[in-house]
Amino acid sequence: MWTANRIMKRNSSLIRDSGRLLAGLLLFGGLSSATTIIATGADWNRGANIWIDANGTNEQTYFAGVIFITLNQDGQQYNRESLCVDLFTDIYLGQTYGSTVVSPNDVPGKDLNRVSWLLDNTLLPTEPSDPSTPSVLPQSDWVTNSAQGAGLQLAIWDIVHDGGDGFSSGLVQASTDPNNPTDPTVLSWAQTYEAASLGQSSNDAYIYSNVDVGNGQPAQMLAGPEFLDGGPMPLGIESPSPAPEPSTFLLAGIALIAVSQFLRKRARGQFVRPIE
Repeated sequence: MWTANRIMKRNSSLIRDSGRLLAGLLLFGGLSSATTIIATGADWNRGANIWIDANGTNEQTYFAGVIFITLNQDGQQYNRESLCVDLFTDIYLGQTYGSTVVSPNDVPGKDLNRVSWLLDNTLLPTEPSDPSTPSVLPQSDWVTNSAQGAGLQLAIWDIVHDGGDGFSSGLVQASTDPNNPTDPTVLSWAQTYEAASLGQSSNDAYIYSNVDVGNGQPAQMLAGPEFLDGGPMPLGIESPSPAPEPSTFLLAGIALIAVSQFLRKRARGQFVRPIE
């Protein structure tokens, strides 16, 4: 989860070493089709910081809403948008991660098909890549403001972690602290989106499965709508323009190299541990 005191933290040594590791991988023969991802910013016009109860702890998220991302593959750059999947895993702005683009069906146990339906019907219709995409929801429900963006993110977290059981039970709950309540407008939108998605399913969303190239640890998984930009697509789906599929071999190589990288760094106290 992005909390106010965690999102902007940096370990300069880790970033430098991660960059060297990444550069070495990209120059290594056979790995030139690597896909990498950078979270470049938060869209404050379609998101906000909100108070919630996360696993029993009253916390203010640094940001809940639409995240700008850049994917790089074979020297080509693709700018897209996404939202977080996992409330309890970090991702840092400006840091490069290895990424594999997969379909919701490829990720069990998180109900990402339901999340995909929400993205298809609330976020994709506003995307310039395909503005004509139909939605079964009224245009007033499309994500165009900060409360809607934060509400969509809150709904996704509850679906992923609690099966969409509402916001008064489970790991993801609305804050009832009178000093730090969940914004009622955001909560209302979260309830609207969660109710609309009940029983719905789609496999069209793009799921970005990310790994920290510096230490081999899983990074925040991101989910975004389908993009027709000729860039990285889920494995097994043919791209509308020539673009190699993301290399799963790359991620295996990153993990193997990162093991030794981690062991060396742990001794020097430079390992960055994700939020628990």
